[in-house]
Amino acid sequence: MLTTKLIVERLDKEGRLLERREQQSRSFLIQFMQFLQARHDYITLNILDITNTIRAAFVTRINLQIASPGGWGAVKGAVEASVYSIEGEQIGIVVGTGVGAVAPTNYALGAKIAHGNGAGQLEYGGNEILPIVIAAPSASFIIRRYFTNNSGGAITVQEAGIYAKITITTNYAYAACIARDLTGAVAVANTEILRVTYVPQITV
Repeated sequence: MLTTKLIVERLDKEGRLLERREQQSRSFLIQFMQFLQARHDYITLNILDITNTIRAAFVTRINLQIASPGGWGAVKGAVEASVYSIEGEQIGIVVGTGVGAVAPTNYALGAKIAHGNGAGQLEYGGNEILPIVIAAPSASFIIRRYFTNNSGGAITVQEAGIYAKITITTNYAYAACIARDLTGAVAVANTEILRVTYVPQITV
């Protein structure tokens, strides 16, 4: 059985825990299912990106890349120069202020918080993926990101999700939302840090 936990923690600027919330994530979206179907059937599928635009996902390069935005890393080839680099804030765990109910057809967060230190913005840290841990009868791994509030005011986070990279038939890369959860109101004061963790787990 596949399950996923969502953990939302609020820390002070010294990293001390101020608040912790843990819940079962129930929000893998249709884009996630399309990733799986395309890989299993080896077909090209039309997948909505985070701008609600249909992208013909290229079967030979469909992936769930969420930790290394843009480009092809160490993989070199003729297509590399034509691949858009996706901004780091568009890949991995993302947070927002939207409160609308989650639906399987969601293609993005309701209102994603922008990366930065201006009013209403959070500084997005790097997205971490930790090694798989096996503890019979389960196996799990951690996806984690830190968000720092240097906006000068409090920001209330209401939702979290995961954006993944897709590559289309013309070798350009875009972001697609594969998960979205409502977190309840988490008020992050100026200088505080938000730590958001997804933990996918299988149990046999």
